[in-house]
Amino acid sequence: MHLMTAIGKARLFDPGQGTEHRIGPDRFVTKGAASDRSEAFSVIEYEARPGVPGPPPHVHRTWEEAWYILEGKVAFVADGVTAEAGPGAYLLVPRGVPHTFEVRGRRPARWVGIFSPGRFVGLVEELGAILPLSGPPDGKSIQRVFAKYDTEFAR
Repeated sequence: MHLMTAIGKARLFDPGQGTEHRIGPDRFVTKGAASDRSEAFSVIEYEARPGVPGPPPHVHRTWEEAWYILEGKVAFVADGVTAEAGPGAYLLVPRGVPHTFEVRGRRPARWVGIFSPGRFVGLVEELGAILPLSGPPDGKSIQRVFAKYDTEFAR
């Protein structure tokens, strides 16, 4: 679903509006279509289930990522250090920082993700298109998508 309200040149996306994607069992909604992404940033609303591994540790070489937690508990690992974050927590991952995450507890977690520059939201969109709902992911396919978006597995 990609509905929004135009307010002059501004755009309003009400709750649930945007384009829905999946990464395995996780769900996210991009707020705005690819053609109208700002170069400055893009925004997604992400929901992840507990007990499902997050992405492999990885590094974005040319872009930043920020998260604002809305619900649930998320363990972030950045530079080998783990911190648990809950509602109201904000995380900024500068380019060049190895990181990953895992949802903790019994309930799903939800957060707002911000990507800068905005075109890099394509990474999660494309991962959603290639990752299976169940079963192991294809590491080579993930590596190709990562490379396209200046991202690599952390060492």
